[in-house]
Amino acid sequence: MPRPTKPGRGDIDPPPSAGYPSAYDIPEYKQMREQMTAMSLILVLKPSMRADFKKLKAEFERIVGTVERFYQLVGERHWVFHGSLKLDPLVEAVRTDDPDAVETAVIAQYQDPERMKFALMRAKNVPEMRARSDLIDAAFRDYLDERYYAAVLVLLAVMDGFVNDVGNQRRGLHTRDSEELVAWNSMTAHHQGLAATQKSFTKSFNKTSTEPVYELYRNGIMHGNLTNFDNVVVASKAWNRLFALIDWAQALEQAKKPEDPKPTLRESLAKMADTAADRKKMDAWKPRAKDVRIDGSEAVMSEPVVEATVAMLDSWVAKNYGRLAPFLHEFTKPKSRNAFIGEVRSRFERQPLEGYDVRRVDVRGPALAHVTVGLTVGGEVRESELRWLYVDAEKHTRVEGDPRGTWLIIQTDPISIVGRSWD
Repeated sequence: MPRPTKPGRGDIDPPPSAGYPSAYDIPEYKQMREQMTAMSLILVLKPSMRADFKKLKAEFERIVGTVERFYQLVGERHWVFHGSLKLDPLVEAVRTDDPDAVETAVIAQYQDPERMKFALMRAKNVPEMRARSDLIDAAFRDYLDERYYAAVLVLLAVMDGFVNDVGNQRRGLHTRDSEELVAWNSMTAHHQGLAATQKSFTKSFNKTSTEPVYELYRNGIMHGNLTNFDNVVVASKAWNRLFALIDWAQALEQAKKPEDPKPTLRESLAKMADTAADRKKMDAWKPRAKDVRIDGSEAVMSEPVVEATVAMLDSWVAKNYGRLAPFLHEFTKPKSRNAFIGEVRSRFERQPLEGYDVRRVDVRGPALAHVTVGLTVGGEVRESELRWLYVDAEKHTRVEGDPRGTWLIIQTDPISIVGRSWD
């Protein structure tokens, strides 16, 4: 008999069908708040801990309080707080108590190409989104060029297809009930979050209207009844909805996992401090590029991602597939190390690498870099662009330099490497 499976965390503590009443009721934050209340009693006996506790409590309020105030101010406008949003500008925006200021701050994030590089990379790294990567890139080009009609239509199609592929129900976003969009322990599951947007998203329009609209009325837009949606608000809401759906899908996966031992307050606060530190690193991060012809070989070769590139290409030249395999970013977990090495051998031995030279490095995001090299194959030098991600053992992106991370190349066979260039 098969072993009975343990109930998932979402089964043990299911979210309310209409969403969490407040951000403070999201399980992770609720537990931390309860632990802090208990900890405040202990601090009477340990005054030395008060200063650190006060800082961590303030950080808790800064994060969770901002999420809650965000929904209070723009939840009715159907903006959803998701994990790809930069927190600091929203902290400042919600302090104004002005919904227009918050809306402007959100839109500004989608209009920032440098900021969006990391968000788009994260989106395209989701398994169900990979087949739609080219559409996402096309939509963002249209968005930046203010072709909002095109961006909206493409993103609506991407959303429907993505949701159809999540799980095994094979139903697009427009067919889902609002209750289905409430995911355990997610910021999108606030009662004014993702589920609350579904009523307007699926609203029917029987008559043609040329009046301007500022809501993401999927049915009215896709069926051609609403013709005047060519504006930055609707297009930005399409991006907002897409990123919220990614958070929703990932939360559904987390909800299936067995419940972990409850973390201590110290562990919970350490996790929050770690998240805050990562956000600050991301906010402070700046892109950089180096070229051998301009900056010299030493400057280029000193970059950690170039060191990884050299080690990976040396392994390919030497036909050492056991050393090559760990540099490949596999999206599905291999059955075993030996089986994976055998698979890598079958891919790469058909295209021996005779030599290479490193030409440029472009670190485009906190966890994204491109390295341009000349690869010698079949006696011919082919310029090729290698795309690297900085990820941890769970394949979650990390800010470069984080000791938990390492650089992995997303092109996992010679066909996708040799002669490849990226936009």
